[in-house]
Amino acid sequence: MMRRWGIATIVVVLSTLLMLSGCSDGEEQAKQPDVLKVADVDEMNFYSMYGDYLNAVYPNTQIQFISANDASDYRVSFEERAKRWKQLIQNEQPDLIVLRDSETYHVLADEGLLSDLTPYMKSSGVAEQIHPGVLELMNQNRDSLPYGMATVFSASKLYYNEDLFREYGIDLPHDGMTWEELLQLAYRFTAASASADAPIGYYQSYSGPMELSMQVAGTEGLSMYRLNTGKVTLDTTAWQQVFHTVLSHYKDGTFRSFTPEGKVSTDGTTYYDQEATISADWFSKGRAAMTIGYYGSFSNVKFKLGSVNPPVDTSTRSRSGDFYANHVLAVRAGSSKAQAVWGFIDFMVSDYVAKVSAQQANDFGVPSRISYGQFTKNEAAAGLYKQMPAITPPDDRTGIDTSFYDGFYSMIKQEISDTLADKQSEEAMLKRMQEQGQQLLDAAKAKEQKK
Repeated sequence: MMRRWGIATIVVVLSTLLMLSGCSDGEEQAKQPDVLKVADVDEMNFYSMYGDYLNAVYPNTQIQFISANDASDYRVSFEERAKRWKQLIQNEQPDLIVLRDSETYHVLADEGLLSDLTPYMKSSGVAEQIHPGVLELMNQNRDSLPYGMATVFSASKLYYNEDLFREYGIDLPHDGMTWEELLQLAYRFTAASASADAPIGYYQSYSGPMELSMQVAGTEGLSMYRLNTGKVTLDTTAWQQVFHTVLSHYKDGTFRSFTPEGKVSTDGTTYYDQEATISADWFSKGRAAMTIGYYGSFSNVKFKLGSVNPPVDTSTRSRSGDFYANHVLAVRAGSSKAQAVWGFIDFMVSDYVAKVSAQQANDFGVPSRISYGQFTKNEAAAGLYKQMPAITPPDDRTGIDTSFYDGFYSMIKQEISDTLADKQSEEAMLKRMQEQGQQLLDAAKAKEQKK
């Protein structure tokens, strides 16, 4: 858990840093609004992540919190959630808007409900100090302008057990590998020993061939379907290559199937408790040489831990999957407190906050400010700022009945299973996926239109 600092401690630390930077108390006081209206999903979570900082910057400002919990109810469709967010903003008129998912951010930006931050960013010069991948994600709007700023991001690392690599005389992984290169490296462990007790080269908990195929495809910027056009996009050369890469490695023994023993609840649902989760973690137990996990994972393993950046796409060899910037701060379009809100956002991506964050656990993400890599003692952090997110254009999830997803992914899993059992060729599999997937998508869109 993050080692929380009290408000008094943070005020002292930040005040000292502000004075060292040449900012006087008078200048800071002049910027303080009497009241700031803040909209976020959960009040406790907001104050845990931002409250101390906001009170440090504007100690005399009254915060009026507006709950957006109803607008973020994941039991309803995305279309309904977006509608509720729009109504909340129009009715409550918040100054600072905190968004916890990128889809809602893009919808509100495209609807003109958020302020373009370009003028503020140019004035402060902050853009040059922010992770370029974060800025790219912020600009993925209809007009390619930033309407919010993610103060933190999350990214993965390829972790490896250096002791196993040394023991088997296998080259260590390195930055810039594609998925095919990673899996070829993993196969060398399979080739080195046929024993059932021998370590495997790569393992991902609760991940089967479908999940791995989606992970590889995500790195390549591929989608199985485009809801905004109503088209399934599986029968392509790019997807053929993805499935061939994954399925060929399942067939040659690179992976070893393992499913932890689950428990059954009173309603018949199978679930996995902490004991099952631990038993499934072959990497931490020293039985797998490589795995992918978010930055900061695997701090207590009993072997020499190494890490490099995760696999990159084959076309540019520079972009990786699992790179997200979902915690976005935005200014409501038309807010009279826009300058003050930007002052807080600017502060949240400053060297000051990056320095303080370097002394804490990164429960909420890694600071978007590039200088964090210099402040932290974790050498692996520097590599995070060399990663760029995979390019996957935003899709429109409105106008689709949610029953589509379960049926679609069940079909994909079954077709993969039949192919691994040599009941059909990869070519036939892709054709069947395309045809069945399109039928399911058409039916889901028709069902939604009847509502």
